[in-house]
Amino acid sequence: MNLETIAASLRGYGRSGDFGLGKALHCHIIKCGFGSKTFICNNLISMYMDFCFSESAHKLFDEMPVRNVVSWTTLIAGYTHGGRPNEALKLFSEMEFSPEKPNLFTFSIALKACSIKKDLEQGRLIHDQISRANLLSDTILMNSLVDMYIKSGSLIDARKVFEGMPLKNTGSWNTMIAGYLAEGEIEEAGQVFSSMPEPDSVSWNTMIAGYAKLGHGGVMELVHRMHMQGLRLDGFTFPCALKACASLKKLIEGQQIHAYVFRLGFESQLLVVTALVDMYVKCGKTLEAQTLFMQRSDGEGSVRESLALSNSMLGGYVNNGHYGDALELISQMYKSGLRLDSFTFGNILKLGCDQDNVRLGAQVHGLVVAYGYHLDAVIGSSLVDLYAKCGRIEEAQRLFQLLPEQDNVTWASLIAACAHQGLSSQVFSIFKDMLESRVNADHFVLSSILKACSTLSALASGKQIHAVIVKRGYETEVITSTALVDMYSKCGEIEEGIAVFDGLRDRDIVSWTGIIVGCARNGRAKEAIGYFGEMLRYGVNPNEVTFVGILSACSHAGLIDDACRYFESMSHDHGVIPGIEHYSCMIDLLGRAGRFEEAKKLMACLPHDPDRDIWTAMLGACGIHGNVALGKHAAQCLMATSPNTISAYVTLSNAYARMGMWKESCMLREVIREKGMKEAGRSWVDA
Repeated sequence: MNLETIAASLRGYGRSGDFGLGKALHCHIIKCGFGSKTFICNNLISMYMDFCFSESAHKLFDEMPVRNVVSWTTLIAGYTHGGRPNEALKLFSEMEFSPEKPNLFTFSIALKACSIKKDLEQGRLIHDQISRANLLSDTILMNSLVDMYIKSGSLIDARKVFEGMPLKNTGSWNTMIAGYLAEGEIEEAGQVFSSMPEPDSVSWNTMIAGYAKLGHGGVMELVHRMHMQGLRLDGFTFPCALKACASLKKLIEGQQIHAYVFRLGFESQLLVVTALVDMYVKCGKTLEAQTLFMQRSDGEGSVRESLALSNSMLGGYVNNGHYGDALELISQMYKSGLRLDSFTFGNILKLGCDQDNVRLGAQVHGLVVAYGYHLDAVIGSSLVDLYAKCGRIEEAQRLFQLLPEQDNVTWASLIAACAHQGLSSQVFSIFKDMLESRVNADHFVLSSILKACSTLSALASGKQIHAVIVKRGYETEVITSTALVDMYSKCGEIEEGIAVFDGLRDRDIVSWTGIIVGCARNGRAKEAIGYFGEMLRYGVNPNEVTFVGILSACSHAGLIDDACRYFESMSHDHGVIPGIEHYSCMIDLLGRAGRFEEAKKLMACLPHDPDRDIWTAMLGACGIHGNVALGKHAAQCLMATSPNTISAYVTLSNAYARMGMWKESCMLREVIREKGMKEAGRSWVDA
């Protein structure tokens, strides 16, 4: 057996991970007296590094009688590729004091270690060494230097090196383009791309992938230009283009790409099919996605690719509300032996949250622990969110405390869940703990705190949060500004809410609805109607909640004709089907105006039987106008819908009193005393 054969065997065992044979060959090498040969030792170091036995490799390195530059480079490369850049750079520094000097490959691997560590200072020192070694003319090494500066966060230094290169290859251009795109610098990336003498498929795909990741609308134009240049679109181009269609909800363009995929025969590639499924589900076409999924969910392809395809379909089912299909697919994935990953668990937990299904959540929790994802920050946050939204706050807090890293996402998840459950006091307590942990509260957290302030009418606390929002520059964020408007309106400070809204540059349906509802809540019908008209002029279409606000405003101001006009326009002009709240507003308004026949006609149009709120509104109106006959009927229906609710008895007693039915009113007062004392009114508004 000669040395070349031995070296080839060592490299083969390292690549295949066959430790037993590798160790046996090492013993044979020692017996044959080849253990001190530098060439053989270098290959042994490489093999042990492939096995991730870095201590054995380093021990062998230390015991070598003679080392050459390959010995140093092999060990440095092993540490770098093994994700241990600190050890790699430490060894590189030690090499300076050895007789051997770094070569092109040593410098390149050291720069890669700096890239992994994002160590800009060390990278600059290596740059100086490369300059002193007169290696600045080597294109491959300069590409590594450009890459190091990009990944270490210095695009300026990267561009300087790039511009100073005497000879650039396509890798040089592509590295610079990818660097700009990674930082979201689309214009600069486009300029470099336009200056490139002959962009290849990698260049075009780099641009397409970058545009797709950033959700830029020009991605389809790039795909078209690539095609017109005579370059063949491939299995990398299509997924990137489809990703852009998915994020931008461009169904027609996605269907055109699908046709092209089919024509070129790429529909058999699992990666492309996965991208197609993802595009269709994100464009709301679950059936088309399901058809593709069924055609390819036959176990072909790698386990990883099959899992990605299943995860895309599962995400589509969950996000589009196909919960039964989602549960069936989860069962199939588990039974097929696929190793579920964090994406799978994230979708399952979202399904549990959407359905408030704590039983499903508990079952998934067990699987999460079994698969070792219980310490994952994202999955942990989802579990906290699930338990909290299902009312299991203590369990949510216990899980929260067990997380190894409580980042902004996990804090926000717990705070938002408590705010959603109306546990406002706990929201403030958790927020205090968050501040003490020195975790920076973002606009999502602050909006949840404002929701708690709204619930408690805690005006002073709300103003303090408003100051924090302004200080951190979040006042232009729609989510925080809408929460501020809601908080001020619920605390009776509608002028402050109007000032916040009027200062907004970008207004969506949520912010418009917030100010309309806020004005209605505070009896400012004129302003609510004004904002509603302004919203329509801006081309924003109202939703169900917007109409509740505008109808409530009309109801408070007694604007019957305006309310009727808005009610008629819901389905006729805006495609919004009236719900129980809209009918309740109209019946209350018509009843208080004494227009009982119109109110009764409207009740007959209800999609289902009148509920407690509608009978309460009708009973109150009968009390105002002394309509005893209709009042008695409304009273009977109210008792039938809410037989055990004290507030219903109080409403009925008051209505009887207003209609002069004192005997019935007194009898109901006795019932109220038997069922429980009516709580005295209190104000929660801060002074």
